[in-house]
Amino acid sequence: MRLLLLPAGVLAGIFFGAFLVFGGVGFLHSAPGTPGYEGPWTLANYLRLATDRGALEAFGTTIVFACSITVASVLLGYPTAYVIARSESKLARHLLLGALVLSFLTGSISRAYGWLIVLGRRGLVNDILLAAGIIDRPIALVYNNAGVFIALLHFTLPFFVLTVFGSIRSLSRRTEEAARDLGATAFQAFTKVTLPLTLPAIVSGATLVFALGMSAFAYPLLLGGGRVRLASNYIYDQIFVSFDLPYAAAAATAFLTVAIGSLFALFMLERAAGRVVRREP
Repeated sequence: MRLLLLPAGVLAGIFFGAFLVFGGVGFLHSAPGTPGYEGPWTLANYLRLATDRGALEAFGTTIVFACSITVASVLLGYPTAYVIARSESKLARHLLLGALVLSFLTGSISRAYGWLIVLGRRGLVNDILLAAGIIDRPIALVYNNAGVFIALLHFTLPFFVLTVFGSIRSLSRRTEEAARDLGATAFQAFTKVTLPLTLPAIVSGATLVFALGMSAFAYPLLLGGGRVRLASNYIYDQIFVSFDLPYAAAAATAFLTVAIGSLFALFMLERAAGRVVRREP
């Protein structure tokens, strides 16, 4: 049994070891004239981080984006997963699932450049809106929050749908039919039976989407055009533009702490949802 736990222990050790290294380097300062760092240890980087407007804006924007993407994925993903799981046509179900799985075969960079073409000023979306007479001039859908949000939603939505699909698929139709036989309407059967029983899967999918949103890098970089900077992009700039490794390490440590705290809260919510479903006291 202990041997089975060894791989997980090694991975946890690597993760937390890197976390400790980041935290330790954050207490140092840049060596003058070099990209390296040196002692003595100081709290200057962490104190600077607490008052750095750029860092605080990047962190705040990241959290807002992650929460927005999570909410949108739940609102769009659950109906999609439900339709696929309850589809009477096996062919339609397989085609929809195949389309979702196919999206995983496309790299983030390819997706980002694809969205640049679709959402550009002379892209497909603007051409359709102009041809339909809905707009008089092209609207800006890239190099702003809108383009980053659309691309991130397209990236995270399949993760949520596939997570929830399995839970809905494993829920027997007879459970819903029993509720209908007892006098419940279709809406009541869904809200009082199907939705509560799939709540743990919803929280699991939302947690996964939130983690992906918090760690987004390529889409803000390529579709944000420098106007949308999330935490990962801010840390990247500190390393490769400012060459301030200790400050970048302090920022990474602080952001990772916030991310882990947020994910822990979501995991606790998932456990609470599981207890509600099982009617545990």
